[in-house]
Amino acid sequence: MGEIYALLSAVSFGIAGAAVAKGASKAKGDNGVFLSIMLTLALSSVIWLACGIDLTTVDDTRSFLIGIGFFISAGVLATVFGRLTNFRSIALSGAIRSSLFRRLIPVFSTALAFVLLQERYSVMVLVGMIVILCSIAVAMWVRVPQISAKASAISTGNLQLGLLLAAVSAFCYALAYIARKLALEDLPDAALGALVGALTGVVWYFIAACISVRYRMAITSVLKSSGIWQWMAALGMSFGQILLFFALLSAPVAVVAIIGSLEMFVGAYFAAFLFKSEPVPGRAMILATIVAAIGVAMVAMG
Repeated sequence: MGEIYALLSAVSFGIAGAAVAKGASKAKGDNGVFLSIMLTLALSSVIWLACGIDLTTVDDTRSFLIGIGFFISAGVLATVFGRLTNFRSIALSGAIRSSLFRRLIPVFSTALAFVLLQERYSVMVLVGMIVILCSIAVAMWVRVPQISAKASAISTGNLQLGLLLAAVSAFCYALAYIARKLALEDLPDAALGALVGALTGVVWYFIAACISVRYRMAITSVLKSSGIWQWMAALGMSFGQILLFFALLSAPVAVVAIIGSLEMFVGAYFAAFLFKSEPVPGRAMILATIVAAIGVAMVAMG
């Protein structure tokens, strides 16, 4: 069941990414990021109140506090460190280069899960994960020609620092996967995890607003600056985040991270055929998609 949740999460994130790209030209504020955190907080609260753990029945206070601590740590790693280094990377090296290095998230997640969580996988699952990573490599290769045209516009120093920060961002997001999994082992409540993570993000925004005009504007104009594409992106991000926690309840970190990286395919097809904001995928991208689907099937059957 965890693999299904991971796939649904990837679909949600893919739709969100396509909506972000579609609305980028008219975007204001933070392009719906704070809105997505608020929606995640609202939706996860409803789910938790409906079917989450009743806190009055919790007997093991120590496990509860450890779980909450790991949920908060995951929120800080993803919302603060991961996002800040990602934004800085985009500013220094460009959006496409940064996005390519963010594909290191499943690689880092697999390595960290192997070392820190002692995760082990069947041959079928291993082969499936390798197939998915190969399909992602092909998809990234398809996008490489878009980079060369602007290569001369970025200095070597900025490019190197930007790529380093992109790798750091990917590592932070991978660590967030590990922290969520550890939290769920002590406190197996996915909705509560998403709620605490979103609350951590909200707290960070208000802290950052004390020193940053950009964050203040994001908070004060969250509704005024959000159009239909920002709302669609925020909803996609919110559902994707919540589904991610449910996926981690029953599936290994590496499997969830690798299946989650398929959002790039979903985003490409939605952007091309529904939103009309990007070219129709060529034969190489279609082939990579088919290969990715085979890999997901192998992981699910393994």
